[in-house]
Amino acid sequence: MLANRLLYFFSIDQPRRPNVIRQVLTNKKTVSNLFWGLSYQMLDWLGVDPRIENVVFNQQIAILKQHNWLQQIDDQQLCLTQAGQQCLATFLAEHYWRKAPQLVQRLNCRAWLQMLPLVVQTFSEMSYHNQHYYVIATSPQIQCWFKKWWRHFDHQRLQTDLPQLLNVFLENLPAQQADVFLNFFAGHQVAGQTYTQIAKQTKWTVTDLKILHEDLALRFAVFLSKQSEPWQALVSLFQKSPLPTSCAQTYQRFLNGESSKKIAVERHLKINTIREHLLMAAIFCQNFPYQQLLVPQQLTFMKESLSGAPSTWDYQIIEPREIDFFSFRLYQIQQTKIRQQGKSIDE
Repeated sequence: MLANRLLYFFSIDQPRRPNVIRQVLTNKKTVSNLFWGLSYQMLDWLGVDPRIENVVFNQQIAILKQHNWLQQIDDQQLCLTQAGQQCLATFLAEHYWRKAPQLVQRLNCRAWLQMLPLVVQTFSEMSYHNQHYYVIATSPQIQCWFKKWWRHFDHQRLQTDLPQLLNVFLENLPAQQADVFLNFFAGHQVAGQTYTQIAKQTKWTVTDLKILHEDLALRFAVFLSKQSEPWQALVSLFQKSPLPTSCAQTYQRFLNGESSKKIAVERHLKINTIREHLLMAAIFCQNFPYQQLLVPQQLTFMKESLSGAPSTWDYQIIEPREIDFFSFRLYQIQQTKIRQQGKSIDE
């Protein structure tokens, strides 16, 4: 059953490498892997399954091939079959599926899943004027963050706000999902239920419920980030960028007008490392200034020499004309994004 989830990441029309899919799901951020993840249009799923083991993953792929749900195209690539597509449709109809996988890269999920129950429990007990209760287990850092946030804002107002905000958020969910999400929380004289307990009461598996819990908690964080200042401040503690810190530093200096060579010298990094940072920024960031790195002559030659889907391009075709691989990959990223946005290849 767990193997069936992987069918979602394969395509009938586009051969895909299982290793790329695994590395995207486990958050392996190399430029090559991210480019192919971009080509497969699955970067929203980056890091959603960081603990999947290589051996287990390969076993699951083998199961899917045995059932003829995946077809081997060459030594490294597989395609989804018609039977696999039907199997996937059945699976999605019976199991919970993430609605906002991209939030895993935008928020510290593990920490937020500790903070949110603490907030709910505290305000629940506060509404009954109860100061003597066992706080749910959280890390010392989460407790420290909570206390600083609690002291900085009017917690009487926050205690009034939280039930109202939860109700507004839950009103937009199917009733069963809303009920299950609430059942995870502990409150005044109420113990939060475990995944196993809820699984016995619903059609979902323990895995489904773990995914639902994480997905709705992260979506609720985004909802809170659009509310008043105290809630924005709370969520901001958990926000992060998919772009690694060192890459972000390089990219910011580049945007400030510094050359790659100057950045490399002052940051004590190799020029190839700086180029990898910029390629990663091009993959993750909107409005990347490609024109500052791709000269007109290069663009003209690559437009004339390369055709078809960018993922099928071969660098060996243009290498003799002394266009470096960095420029080739950057153009490949740009054109992949343009195609996925439904624009002309020449725009």
